[in-house]
Amino acid sequence: MRKKIVQIPGKFYFLRETLPVALKRVHGKIVTHPHDYTGVPHWHDFSELVIVTGGSGLQNINGTVYPVSRGDVFVITGKTTHFFENYRNLEITNIMYSERIFRDLREYLKRIPGYHVVFRFEPELRGRRAFHNTLHLSPQALAHVTRTAGKMNLELERGEPGCEAAVLALLFELIVFLSRSLDDPGSSRHSVTRLAGLFSTLEASFQEDWPLERMAGIAGMSVNTLLRTFQAVAKQTPLQYLTALRMNAACTMLETSDRSVSEIAFLCGFHDSNYFTKRFHAQFHQSPGKWRRECARR
Repeated sequence: MRKKIVQIPGKFYFLRETLPVALKRVHGKIVTHPHDYTGVPHWHDFSELVIVTGGSGLQNINGTVYPVSRGDVFVITGKTTHFFENYRNLEITNIMYSERIFRDLREYLKRIPGYHVVFRFEPELRGRRAFHNTLHLSPQALAHVTRTAGKMNLELERGEPGCEAAVLALLFELIVFLSRSLDDPGSSRHSVTRLAGLFSTLEASFQEDWPLERMAGIAGMSVNTLLRTFQAVAKQTPLQYLTALRMNAACTMLETSDRSVSEIAFLCGFHDSNYFTKRFHAQFHQSPGKWRRECARR
């Protein structure tokens, strides 16, 4: 008989509305906290960073079963059905968080190649049976992660003034560490990870000229392979992705600076301000000048 899928609201775990972050530990089949749905098919509208600190088990994600063991780290994004089929001797630390906490810092996280793999690529591609690229930590790295998670848990439990800032600082420290850990020799590798360096380079240097041959060179693959792999991961072509980065930067400049439209177009990688205005209007259905005026009114 098929198990019923349970929808879990964030209020079960987030004790403070101003801090949508929670940390829960699981020790095998022992219920260690209320609303423990480890072995029950469920989904939620927040994301979950899963750190396997001991034992082994079978994780079912969207109907595909993955064996996991001590040192494995992976992300479950919102609205993803998942549960553990076998976790009798498994020990895990679950860090739950709302994606909105990344609003201001994601721009910087995207400049770390490993961030794209662990927090973007893998959750998107995990449903394909051919892809399984969980980050596996060395014992030393796992010990560091466990200590950082312990500090987070202590801050959440004490709830002292400033705990929100301390928890978020520790969470972002953890995410940066995990993203960098993917470059360790002991980390698992997959051909898709070769795109990570390209994504982070584009994030930091989108204003430069980027012919496909240059992108393919950084990714270490042919142009045809780049186009196929990029489309599978990002659901758009490299040029579309690059244009989106430039448009986002242009919107920020229009809102926060008094530079001219022509200057902003140049700084964002558009060598022709008329072309920039045309593309801007096609995407936002208004001119850059009108966008700036509406931002000023808001």
